[in-house]
This record gives sequence, structure tokens and C-alpha cells, in this order.
Amino acid sequence: MDEKQARTALDDIVAVLNRNPAHALGAEPVRRFVEQVYIPQKYEAGEWRTASGQEAEYLFRRRILPEIGEVRCRDLRAEHLRGVLRKLASEGLSYESVSKIRFAMRDMVKRMLAEQYLTFNIAEGLKTPRTARRSDRSHLRRVMLTEYLQAWKVLDERERLACDLVIFCGLRESEVYGLKNQDLYAPGAIRVARSWYRGEINPTKTNVIRNVGVDPEILERLTSWIATLFDRSPTGWVFPSERIATPLMPDNVLRRCIHPRLEPLGLDWINFAVLRRSHSTLHEERGTEAKIIADQQGHGVGVHLEKYVQTSLARKQEAVAALWADFKALQSEAWLAD
Repeated sequence: MDEKQARTALDDIVAVLNRNPAHALGAEPVRRFVEQVYIPQKYEAGEWRTASGQEAEYLFRRRILPEIGEVRCRDLRAEHLRGVLRKLASEGLSYESVSKIRFAMRDMVKRMLAEQYLTFNIAEGLKTPRTARRSDRSHLRRVMLTEYLQAWKVLDERERLACDLVIFCGLRESEVYGLKNQDLYAPGAIRVARSWYRGEINPTKTNVIRNVGVDPEILERLTSWIATLFDRSPTGWVFPSERIATPLMPDNVLRRCIHPRLEPLGLDWINFAVLRRSHSTLHEERGTEAKIIADQQGHGVGVHLEKYVQTSLARKQEAVAALWADFKALQSEAWLAD
């Protein structure tokens, strides 16, 4: 085949490729795909709430697109993705932050496959680099029941109820302040159907409506509290703001009503995140089944164990001592046998 024949054959091949919609899509840069396809579809499908969407958009626009945004989709390779992760790890980003970016890129690639921008999954074996900085979780505090009792005594009933729903029942603060009167619909249970976060009503974080077990005494106090409200209708808020039409903002409650009362006790480090973490740990120490705790909190067992449960040093020492005692007993038996 001479040069002229080769060029003619190449033109025929390219013509067929150009008529293929997938090939044309693959010529788009990653940035355009993310901005015009991926992000709009995530919002349209309801997979992103406002806050989570803002965080995800930040990750793409600040961390991912500056590195691979101009690469054509069909030219994107696993090495590009690994390069992003290695660069961020070398810049000192925490292991958790780099892992979030890994999850985001894997999800992006999955959407590229579905929309025919790619023909194979280049993110299948993507891993977070070991060089990423590991977070020190030793600073994560939890509330002992004796400490919570001190705090409980100085708080007003409205704040007591909100805190009780977090530490004893496992609700998120956004779910507590998203409760309506109608959600106290059954004896011993509360229906968690929405969240109130940064001034917006959204579905729950996992998009699942769940029933949460509540102690009868707490439920009775909630019923008595609702009886004092201006709007006692089924659609009224359990914790309304002064405007009545909207709930209280959790951050404002912490800053104005809770921390000023706890500061003289040296307990102003307590917040809703600490209370929710304490819910997991306290139940775990009591031997409550992990599945029950996870269902109360509205997430998987893996998340419950990895992110929320904080094993106390005393329990770790007890576990080590028990195992060492088993070894010493075997050692004694061996000596006696000799």
C-alpha cells in the first residue's frame, strides 16, 4: 500500500469513527463533561443535597479539574487519576480527604461509562495512596454520662430534649430540628423524615425515612413540650424559631443557649457531633447490637464502627490484659506438665 492508498484507508476509518456518537462524546474534555453532564445529573437525581453538592463541586473545581479538566474523556487513563491522588497526598491532604476525592472520581468515571464518554472502567482499581497523611483521631472526645448529667442539669428543657434525642436516640442535629409534631406518631417511636440544614429542608442524609426508638419518658416530655407551643398542629415544628414558620438553627442554639450554660462547668466542648459520637460509644460499651445502633443513627454498620465508635483506653487495656492472662494460664499449664 502506497502513501496515497494509506491516507484513503485512514480517512475511511476515521469517517466511521466520527459517525459513532460515543467517539464524538469522547472528544469532549473532562471539564465540560463534569460541568454540563455530571453535576447537573447528580442534582436532578436528588443524589446531592445542597450542602453535599457544594462540597462535591468544591472537590471537583478545586482539586480534580485543575489536574485533568483539559484531558479528553477518551484519552483519560487510570494514571491520570492516580496522579491526582499522589499529588494531593504529597501536598499533605489527610487520608480521609484524599479518599473522598477518590470516591468522587470513581463516581465520575461510572457516569462517563453510562453516558458512553468512556468504553471501559479506568477507576476500578483506584486506591488511596499510603503516603496520604493519617488523621489523629485521639482528639475526638465523647461525653461520659456523669458529664452529660452535669450539662443536663443547667440546660433549659428545650435544649435538654434536643440533646437527649441525639445522645440517647442517635438522631443527627439536622434531623432533630427537622421534626414536626406529626412525627411523634406512635408510642415509643419517632418518624425521621427530613433534615433542617443551613436554612433548608431536605430529605434525610441517606434519603431514607426511618423509625427511631425513643424512651417513653423522653417521648412524654416531648409531648408536654409540644403542648406549650403556639403551633400545635401536625405540621408545626417541634423546635420552632421565633418566626414559627421555620425551625431553630442548630448552630445558633449551640452558640446562644447551650455553650454559655456549659462554659462555667468546663463542658463547652460538647456539641451535637460529640453527642452523636457518644451515642455510638455508650451503646457499644453496654453491649448493644451494632446493627441496632446503626439503624437508630441511619447509616451502615461499617460507618458506625469505623467513624462513630470510640473505644475507651480502659476497655483496650482490659482486652489486652484478658488476652495476656489467657497466655499466662497456658504458660503455667505447660510448666506444670514439664
